[in-house]
Amino acid sequence: MKKKEKKNDRSNAVTFQATIINIMNKQVLVQSDKEELLCILPGSLASGKNVLGIGDLVEVKEMENEQYKVSCVLPRKTEIYRGNRRSPGEDILIASNAQLLLVLVTANYLLNQAGYLEVAIIAARRAGVEIGVFVSKWDLIGESAQELLQDKIKIYLSCVDFVFTGSACERQENLIEKVKGKAVLVIGDRGCGKTSLINQSIQEQSEMKKPYTAPASTHAGVLKQGFDGTAWIDTPGFRDFALQAVTAEERNEVFSEIAEHSGNCYFRNCTHVYEDGCQVLEALRKKEIRRERYDVYQRISDAKEAPCHAPKIDYRHTACLESFTCEVCGTLVVPEGAGSRHRNHCPKCLSSIHVDNEPGDRASLCRGTMEPVSVWARKGGEWALIHRCKSCGALSSNRIAADDNPALLMSIAVKPLAATPFPLDRLEEMFQK
Repeated sequence: MKKKEKKNDRSNAVTFQATIINIMNKQVLVQSDKEELLCILPGSLASGKNVLGIGDLVEVKEMENEQYKVSCVLPRKTEIYRGNRRSPGEDILIASNAQLLLVLVTANYLLNQAGYLEVAIIAARRAGVEIGVFVSKWDLIGESAQELLQDKIKIYLSCVDFVFTGSACERQENLIEKVKGKAVLVIGDRGCGKTSLINQSIQEQSEMKKPYTAPASTHAGVLKQGFDGTAWIDTPGFRDFALQAVTAEERNEVFSEIAEHSGNCYFRNCTHVYEDGCQVLEALRKKEIRRERYDVYQRISDAKEAPCHAPKIDYRHTACLESFTCEVCGTLVVPEGAGSRHRNHCPKCLSSIHVDNEPGDRASLCRGTMEPVSVWARKGGEWALIHRCKSCGALSSNRIAADDNPALLMSIAVKPLAATPFPLDRLEEMFQK
């Protein structure tokens, strides 16, 4: 009965305001007066790029036969964008009118990688919104790893408004209290727990006794109303912000400890990579700057149109003769003994790091561990390793090196034979026939 009365009350109104909570092909779902309505979009709004965003405030016109149509988009208070790696220069609107950007990363990501939080901070500052961090899957790492991360979290606390840790599958009361009454845009990579966190936050306390069930993946942005005026904007996971034209000033705001040292470099245009008299490298050697912070600084400084950036080496056409320490087993790996100009994995444990989108381009920001999962014989009989990224699932093929662990190579090669999908005596029956 209440719903009918509302419709009758509005029947005399020409237009009313509503908030976009979901965008479809030529229609949008809006919320007004605690009522969700499906609205038709005019052609100018249906086809324009970044014309509509989740969280936009619009004017809706009531038409005949209880149909509704969006007439215009009202001015936005805030806009949060990310770039497009496949189309440099293109900006993608994530959401409108958000007051706080909440970034989710898993504890395992924070242990082994960097980059996502730093660029999210820059995106939030460009939009003029608050920014908070939630480290999910905290319960899935050991106490020693948690202690290591606490030191790393202290670095981020100087750049963000708050950091919370925990499980996205459990209700986070401290976080809910912190964001109360705000429009919260939640972002993160796939599988980090964005939708789970939101669902737990908007449920009543009494409902928390129900067993937790994992929600379906989010394939499109959607706004969900919480309590005490809080609005949660859920988004599909994305791995890379791909921000364009990151300036030195923006980098220095996020990496203030690096900027503090760079002012004393011998060369004014120092790239902090190889120059004599570089105080950033000197601070790195003295461990006054954390290695992961420096690595991210270098990756962000390579953004398009940045005032100065480190020269890139194209390893697709240049020999990779660098030594490195394996992040999996700790072995010091040197270029000698590989029998190749391009060593890309540890000869002892055969593991690697996800640094390439295409072989040798060093363009990936994933930095996940590439584990050896299989071997195959290339044309001519040469063996190659199949690596799979433990963070994003990407697969790659790499030639084996002359000094690769032969016992481990053989164990990977025969692993399928040790667990056949059929009884081995079936083979004998087949050959007897």
